Amino acid sequence: MTVYNIVIFGEIGAGKSSLVNLIIGQPVAKVSPDVTECTTDINRYTITRGSIEYNLWDTPGLKEPRAELEDQALAVTEAYRLVGLLRDRGGANLLLHCISGVKDIQIPSLPPSALQSHYRLFHDIFFPNVPIVVVITHLDSRLRREEWWARNEELLRHAGVSFVGHACVTAAPTSNLKAAELEESARDARALLVYCSQDSQWKLSAVWKRLKLSKDIARSMASVAFLKRIATPIWGCIMASKLIAYCGLEEDRALELARRMRATEQFQLPYSRSVTEHSELSTPHLGMSAQSASTSSDI
Repeated sequence: MTVYNIVIFGEIGAGKSSLVNLIIGQPVAKVSPDVTECTTDINRYTITRGSIEYNLWDTPGLKEPRAELEDQALAVTEAYRLVGLLRDRGGANLLLHCISGVKDIQIPSLPPSALQSHYRLFHDIFFPNVPIVVVITHLDSRLRREEWWARNEELLRHAGVSFVGHACVTAAPTSNLKAAELEESARDARALLVYCSQDSQWKLSAVWKRLKLSKDIARSMASVAFLKRIATPIWGCIMASKLIAYCGLEEDRALELARRMRATEQFQLPYSRSVTEHSELSTPHLGMSAQSASTSSDI
């Protein structure tokens, strides 16, 4: 059986669990009506279609990079634990960055923003070279979806968020939402994942086996503060330097997060949920681009 691993991540309250339910077609993932944290562990939801198995890995919601350490630690360390798990399961085939469409993209004068920090954490640190798609949630009509994307596509690219495909969806059913709108969003999301997952031809490189030192990271490691921390293993210094350079974390928090990441390697995932044959996933017509697959109605 062919297995595709799809890692879903995003800010807390972005609608990741609702998106999982939309794709699967059943309320298998716990959701919250507000922005409180629902997902506190890594959960796997599986759809089997013929000889292909799609594993959706739902990760805890991320906080903004300047949040308190304890508010950030769970999501970051769980995500790192997933890196180790997927290393032994063929790697990840696709990253899915879930972004709330309630507001337009904001680019702060002092980067990185939460959006940039989360993107870099998964795309540049944990899963380098893995294709990534963005799914915009909380848009309850086709008109709103088209308008949001027209306003924000270039803002995303200006923020350094590159992607191979996108979908704008409404993920959470509401009393005034037409069933056709929900089903259209489900088809768009499924088509995007199917097409982009099957188009992947790369292999996952483990974080701890290929730690590239950019100029920014080298500067972080050369700081006087780091040189004083001779008790910190070199792996911890490198990882902390990446968290500082890419994600905008403060030095002390970055070092502590690196230590906690290392400590998670001895643990396994607590549990997973599996859902089989709940969705009719199909492949877009040959010749379609990833971008066009995200809006196809022929799925």
